[in-house]
This record gives sequence, C-alpha cells and structure tokens, in this order.
Amino acid sequence: MTAFCNTLYAAPPTSERRWAPPAPAKRWHGVRDSTEPGAACPQTGLTPPVGPKSDDEDCLFVNVTTPRSASTKPRPVMVYLHGGDHTDGAGAMHGAQRLAAQGDVIVVTVNYRLAALGYLAHPDLDKRGESGNYGFLDQQAALRWVQRNATAFGGDPDNVTLFGQSAGGYSTCAHLVAPSSAGLFDRVIQQSAPCTATMGQRDREDALAEGVATAAEIEKEHSLDDWRTASPQQLVNPFGMGPEYTPVYGGGLLPRTPREAFATGQFNKVPVLQGINRDEERARVYGLELAKKAATGDPDAQIDQADYRMRLEEEFGKEQASVIAAHYPISAYDNSPALALAAALTDGNWARHSVDNGRALSGHVPTYTYEFADSDVPWYSDPNYQKPDFEVGAAHTFELPYLFELDAYESLTPSQQGLSNEMIRIWTDFARTGKADWTPTTPVALNAQSLASGPGGIHPVDFAKDHRYDFWKSLR
Repeated sequence: MTAFCNTLYAAPPTSERRWAPPAPAKRWHGVRDSTEPGAACPQTGLTPPVGPKSDDEDCLFVNVTTPRSASTKPRPVMVYLHGGDHTDGAGAMHGAQRLAAQGDVIVVTVNYRLAALGYLAHPDLDKRGESGNYGFLDQQAALRWVQRNATAFGGDPDNVTLFGQSAGGYSTCAHLVAPSSAGLFDRVIQQSAPCTATMGQRDREDALAEGVATAAEIEKEHSLDDWRTASPQQLVNPFGMGPEYTPVYGGGLLPRTPREAFATGQFNKVPVLQGINRDEERARVYGLELAKKAATGDPDAQIDQADYRMRLEEEFGKEQASVIAAHYPISAYDNSPALALAAALTDGNWARHSVDNGRALSGHVPTYTYEFADSDVPWYSDPNYQKPDFEVGAAHTFELPYLFELDAYESLTPSQQGLSNEMIRIWTDFARTGKADWTPTTPVALNAQSLASGPGGIHPVDFAKDHRYDFWKSLR
C-alpha cells in the first residue's frame, strides 16, 4: 500500500514569468487538497499515449508516492523525469505504487515546461538571462524542492536517485554535466538515453537560430512584444513535429556536452545505471507504417524495400546506406523490410552510443549497463492502435509498464509481472546502494545484462557484438 500527494514546487510560469527561470511557489493558508494530480504542462495531446492535451501553464507540480508501512530510517528517494520528446508527457501519467511499495522507496515524478515554453532559445530572450533551458531549470527547482522536503515525507535527502526515460533520460545527462546541479542527486538511471549521442542536445548557436525561425512563425499573428500573451497552444507542437526541443549546450548553464564532459571528467560524479531497449526503433518503424497507411489510404500498406532504402539514405546518406544495407539484408530478417530497417536504426542510432556512453562513464564512476530485451511486451490499451504485421518486441518505451502503472498499456501477464518484479528490485537496489548485481562496465568491457521474462531471461549478453558495434564504429 502507498500514499500519494501532489504539490506545486514553483509558481505558475505565466505572464512575465513565461520564458524566465522558475520562481518560488506562493505559500498557502489552511489545508490544500493534494490527493489528485495537478495539470499537465501545455501540450497538444494529439498522439496518445504520449501525453494529455493541456492549456494550463499552472503545471509545475511534483507527485510524491510513499509506502504506507513504517520505517525506522529514511528511505531512498527516486525522482523521475518523464519522456515525450520534450514536447509531451506528465509526471502523473506514471503511477509509482508498485515501485514505491515493492522497492521500499519514495518516488517523486515531475512536471516541467515543454516545447517552446520550456526550451525556446532566442536573442531577445537572452536579455533576461540565458534562454533555451527553462524546462531544465524547472527540473533543478524540483530537485531542490526534494532536498528541502525529503525528510518531511520520510525520505533521505542524502540518497536521491535521478532517473528518466528518453527525453527524461537525456535530461539526466544534462544534470550530470551542469555545475549548478551538483549535490542535488546521488545516483542516475538513464533509460533509452545514451548521453554521448547527439540526440537529446542542441548547440546554443543552432538553438538561437532555430528560435529566430520559430519567432518568425509566431509573429504572423503576434508581435514579439505579445509573446507572453499568446495562447499556450500557439507555442507548443505535436510530438515529433515542429522544432526539436532539447537542452541547449554551450552557455553558462551547460558549458560542455556530455561527450566533452565525460572525456575530461568534468561532470557530477555519481554511480550510473544506463541502458537501452533491444528493439528501440521498432516503435519508430511502426509509426512510419501508420503514416504510410494514412498517406496512401491503404489500411494494409506496409514498409517495403523502397521505404527501407529511402529511410537508410535519409538517416545515413546514400554512400553509407549501401554499406549498411549489405550488413542488414532484408532476407536475414524474415524477409521483413520493417524489421531490417528497425535493426539498422537501433544499432546505428542507439546501441553504438550506449557502448560509448557506458565506456566513457566507467572511466570515472561506477557504471552498470542493461538491455531491456523482453520479446513479448504489453501492447497499447487503446483499441485504435492495431498491432503491426511484425513483432514489436522490446521497442522504445515498452519497458515503462514494467516499472510504472500506465493506463496507456495493457495489463502485465504473469510472466511479465515476474520480470517487472525483478526490474523494480534492480532499480530500487541501485537507488539504495549505487550498485547492480552484475559486473560493472569498464572502459574496455561493457558487461551488459539482458533483462527479459521467463527462465534464464536475465543473463549477461555480448551487447557490442549483438548490435555490431565494430561495424558502426568503422563507418565515417
């Protein structure tokens, strides 16, 4: 059994506080109802199960889930940053009852500003201070709230684990390298977010140029002076569409990228548990297939050989696409262009960076690497999402229902529940001790652990070999 409460950690970022660092929340008198989650930050909500539609900027809430059982000592605190491409999602979507109760930890999920409201960089906004990282500053404010209040809800402010998935995981990378995040957490878990990749980060110069272009679009209906009165829906974009919003590197807040910071050792040194899903890009390929069905009007349309080659060329260029196609022949993937494409994209965009990330971190801090590899995962609960003709497997986001209660997914089967129990144990043991129960990664050996259901489902795996790391490193 667990208890839940939610509370503001910062004032509503409206009017003059829009595109400004978070301000302290106002004190209130009497009893405040904190039994229901607060509003999600503004987002379109066009692509469930990513996030709910919201126009409410009074959204800077934390949700605290605690075990009801008594404890003789403070519990570890786990602070979760949700994913959603920095454009969608909310902390309260991730029910933490099992994680808190089974792991005997306190779980705090965080809302932070999204899309242009959270990550717009622009020269005019710089007049008030460095622009582009408002959502990141919200996360810092939430972590400081945890430091001030952990003791009040039975937590240990000296044992805080910061963890996140996808965009939330890339946010943990930013906190690792931000000098002003030092001391706000004691461990980090990165799910589907290898820090040394260029995904999940923008160069400051590029972000400012992108902001100028975005401003030109906004100014079609609003002058620059009216930005702070524009409706939130005019300033957010659907998941995967519009400008890319991520933390911005190269300023005073984030002076160096994770790759630069890990190479020099100039980062906040805490133990790290990092990993990806074995079939990350099958989720993206599923989305491409849905888009093809919609574009052609053919409900039976599938990814074909032409799509396979076109996507490789778009991703890696024509010259490299030929080399990659030879290493990932469609015939080796049950003659499925979708599966061949997903394998190449997963290995090229995720796995090689996970190897680099683990090795780079391990030269400085205890680092443990996992691969979520369950082949039979819960599907989406929304009947509008029909399964594709290929097995989705351990695709992007599909580890989440093993850690959280999420309405977007079907219920776990008994076998999946067994893996869920083990993953909760691994995640919370790491939060408690900074260790996992397998050999840590070293600069020369990844020592990854595969996480899947069934007998023998959790075992060591040669991750670099399985994902053709040497081949990808050989490419220009």
